[in-house]
Amino acid sequence: MNEEQLEFIKAMDEYKRVNGRPFPTWTEVLDLMLFLGYRKVAPVGEFKLSKGRQTPPRTPKQKPAQPDNADDEDPPTADE
Repeated sequence: MNEEQLEFIKAMDEYKRVNGRPFPTWTEVLDLMLFLGYRKVAPVGEFKLSKGRQTPPRTPKQKPAQPDNADDEDPPTADE
């Protein structure tokens, strides 16, 4: 966890405690972020998780095993 993340967590905890709001609305979260000095400085781009929080890539599901004789015949076509 970096300094900015820790600062945000502490500020959010204090906000919830002082205001008696265990579940603040997204508007309240945005207000707190603006209070902390966050400003939009660039156009919206692709969202990526911060370092250390990235999830591993998903592995493709394995195809079910084919019977041994599956390769002996050509699959039927739409004309058949």
